[in-house]
Amino acid sequence: MTGDVQIDGNISTVYFVPPPNTFVPKQQEWTFSPQSRRIIQTKNVTVKHLHNLQDVPTCTIKSNVPAMVFSLGGLVGNIWHDFSDVIIPLFLASKPLNGEVQFLIRDFFPWFVEKYSLILKDLSNYDIVNLDKDKEVRCYGRATVGLLNHGDLGIHPDRAFDRFDLFRFRIYMREIYSLPPFWVDLPYKVDPRPSKKPRLMLVLRAGIRKFLNAQEVQEMIKKNGFELVVVEPKKNVNLTEFSKLVDSCDVLMGVHGAALTNFFFLRTNAIMIQIIPYGHIDNFAFWYYGSQALEMKLRKIDYTIIPEESSLLEKYGWDHPVIKDPDSVNARGFEDRMKYYWYEQDVRLNVTRFEPVLVKALQLLKQ
Repeated sequence: MTGDVQIDGNISTVYFVPPPNTFVPKQQEWTFSPQSRRIIQTKNVTVKHLHNLQDVPTCTIKSNVPAMVFSLGGLVGNIWHDFSDVIIPLFLASKPLNGEVQFLIRDFFPWFVEKYSLILKDLSNYDIVNLDKDKEVRCYGRATVGLLNHGDLGIHPDRAFDRFDLFRFRIYMREIYSLPPFWVDLPYKVDPRPSKKPRLMLVLRAGIRKFLNAQEVQEMIKKNGFELVVVEPKKNVNLTEFSKLVDSCDVLMGVHGAALTNFFFLRTNAIMIQIIPYGHIDNFAFWYYGSQALEMKLRKIDYTIIPEESSLLEKYGWDHPVIKDPDSVNARGFEDRMKYYWYEQDVRLNVTRFEPVLVKALQLLKQ
């Protein structure tokens, strides 16, 4: 919106009057979520398209830079959604402005602003406004209300500025967190020690889709010649430190889930090993992580578990559709698919069956 824009934090309302001589057939009003994932409920913002500003509050603060209003509500707190729903859409909308934009946030979470402070400070040179508590009437000459995403954890170059893509976004993340340039080889390749081993980061989930035999998995990884780094995902992790830990690894391994989003901090040609739960959900594993890994010039190895490796078998038995006919369960729709294959399932990895995956990863790293 370009013209007279007034943002009243008291009632989360944006008043907009277009420039003179702009044809506006009638006054209009919209109330919607400023979050990019519209299907998730968040606090709304109302936009009122007016002919003049006679009946709106008087400005208390005037700004010479554009405003950008968005929400941290919905599924934020899960790092995959942090990036897919907020960070990437915000980057695409604000980066072309070279910091000359002010962020106004609904569903404000201090932990989010702290966790992603390096990114937010790079995208805006100005103080962030907590729109949930703001008592000012802020006036701008231009504003954007709401974020748009390009799909799940995605960037479509045809829709992005300068044909930006996920590979360049990974480079951007490396610059923000002061990681080695993207052209620096894998840690295993640049390590001069004769006794060097490739480093594998194993993500241990604490809730759903966790390893039931985590100790056995760890021993098997070390037996196959890897230096093991074990991490447990935490919402309040220090990304400056954690990004460097991920960067120091050649392989990122975990059960399908949000922590794999840390592949943004891997080096070019690093490997992501994704353990895909039972339930014929391989396509989702590709849509949410696999395709992105390839776009970012990472390598990926998928391992799909069989019923004997799933806790669902013990719970439901061979004759239940969850085990016997997962396609029929998936056909019931999103809720049933999520209920069984995402929310009720843990993994007991058959280390003998899985071992060839590690052999393949080692071969790729030594090429």
